[in-house]
Amino acid sequence: MVIEEMSEIRLIPFDNNYRNDFFLLNKEWIEEYWELEKSDKKDLLNPEKISQRGGEIFLVLKKNTVIGTCAMIKISSKSYELAKMTISQKYRGRGYSNLLMNASINFARNQKAEKIILISNKKLVIARKLYDKFGFKEVVLDSDKYSRGDVKMELNLLEQII
Repeated sequence: MVIEEMSEIRLIPFDNNYRNDFFLLNKEWIEEYWELEKSDKKDLLNPEKISQRGGEIFLVLKKNTVIGTCAMIKISSKSYELAKMTISQKYRGRGYSNLLMNASINFARNQKAEKIILISNKKLVIARKLYDKFGFKEVVLDSDKYSRGDVKMELNLLEQII
C-alpha cells in the first residue's frame, strides 16, 4: 500500500451520517453474487440497532468517502458475529480489509468475548483467505440466517495469543 494513500484513510466507528453509504456499499457487494435477503435488510436498514444491542460497525473512509464496512453483531455476552464486511470494488486488494478485521477482533476482545463467528459462502475465495489468515476455523454450519451461507467459521479468542 502506498504511504501517501494511507494518510487519506481513516477507520471510524459508525456515524449516522454514513448510514446510506453503509447500506449501498453492502447492497452492491451482495448483489455481485446474490440478492439481498430479509436478514440483510434488517441489519442494513437499521444499522444503529447493532450498536444499541452491544455491537459495533466500523467504516473505512478515504477522505470522507466510505470505502469499507464491517459490523460486529452481538450474539451473547461471549460471542459476536462478524458481518457486512466489504470493501468498495475499486479499492479491493489494498489491505483495507485487514484494518476492519483488526478493529473487529480488538473490539470483541475489549468486550471480553470468547469467540467471533461468521457465515460466508464458498464462492468468496478471497474472503476465505482473509479469514484463514486471521485464524478463523471452519465449524459445523448450524445457522440458516442467510440462504447463501454455506460456510460457518469461528475465531476462538481464548486460544489466541494477545
